Amino acid sequence: MRHKKRWIFCLILVLISCVCGGWTPSAGTPTALTLNFGSQQIVLTDKILQGGWYNYEAKQNLTHGKSLFSRAISMQESDTFEGTFPDIVQYLNRIAPNFETAAFNGQIDFHPHATPRFTLHGQKTGREIDRERLYTDIISALKGNQYPCINVCYRTVEPTPSSEILSAIKQRSRFSTDCTNNPDRKNNIALALGKFNGLRVNPGEQVSFNQIVGRRSAASGFREAKIIINGEYVDGIGGGVCQVSTTIFNAAVQAGLQITESHHHSLRSSYVPLGHDAMVSGSADLRFVNNTGAPIYFETSFHDHRLTATIYGRDKGPNISYRLDTAVTKTLEPKDKWVDDLDTTMLKDYKKHPEQYDKILVKTGSIGHVVDTYIETYQGSKRLSRKLLRRNTYQATPNYYTLKHHEDPKPKLTETDPTNL
Repeated sequence: MRHKKRWIFCLILVLISCVCGGWTPSAGTPTALTLNFGSQQIVLTDKILQGGWYNYEAKQNLTHGKSLFSRAISMQESDTFEGTFPDIVQYLNRIAPNFETAAFNGQIDFHPHATPRFTLHGQKTGREIDRERLYTDIISALKGNQYPCINVCYRTVEPTPSSEILSAIKQRSRFSTDCTNNPDRKNNIALALGKFNGLRVNPGEQVSFNQIVGRRSAASGFREAKIIINGEYVDGIGGGVCQVSTTIFNAAVQAGLQITESHHHSLRSSYVPLGHDAMVSGSADLRFVNNTGAPIYFETSFHDHRLTATIYGRDKGPNISYRLDTAVTKTLEPKDKWVDDLDTTMLKDYKKHPEQYDKILVKTGSIGHVVDTYIETYQGSKRLSRKLLRRNTYQATPNYYTLKHHEDPKPKLTETDPTNL
């Protein structure tokens, strides 16, 4: 028992000697490095670097079974830090985000129809670990047989110059259509088109036309104007909004955005070519995704019967353009119909005695079409791709006729020859 106490006492003396006298095991062979990150210190040892985040075989591949010290001693002039200490590099890569701050390039402000159109605010500098200096200090400490606390140095990271950021914003597309002079229709167009003016869409975000414009109702300021329902023009709240969606649709296509939903009218639209329209309703939407990798910005205007949608964003690429193309696959002949106010009795009589009536054309119909719409990508004059977007069927409009009963010819009067008197 007395020998056991003496042994414990000796052990305590040895530990005190280690702490107070700076004694280290295996003198001359460093086993740890302390990295001072300012507010936090991290001690690097072979054991910590092993850390359980890679297995034994991976560790052997990384370290070749050698300690930090022996690897530093055996380094040649041609050897790199990354090749000699891949475990330290990997460890630093893992913890660096805790000590580094990325530079902030600021927030872009969009001012449609103003000069300048884009401005920048809130830029901030960042900092990053000076890896080259840190690697040099680590090698020197290991080769110098020291146990220093290495102060990690940082480099200031400047944000991208504002002029460079703003000059990278280009006009990706611009598309216009012309409307009629109907005041109610123009009111609806102005309301819907104005919802897109100044709109910013971040990368990956999807735009829904119906969500942006909202419900078309009298309470929202929309008025009655002609709309197309079941192949006929009728009065309805929000007439003219489809011309806005069509204008936005064509601008989105030409900007290279990904169209995820679009629909055609049942009748051909007069303000764009066949297959270039985009009908919207309570159940039909226009949707597209910003797939450019950078924010895009919408600027819209409505002057002198002309709607214009312009999209700004990252440059599309050297001489890259996007366009719609169509192919008519079938034509649909118009049918013949009687005008609605035609007297049914007259119609029955015409079927029995057609020779007694004239069939008069009141309104000429139009041919219908089945059309395939494609999105094409060009570089200069070279077509890079051609993708089918949708198939459209535009109904034919009928020829309208009425009937007119033959009038009995009146007898012609002749002069009496006086010689016959």
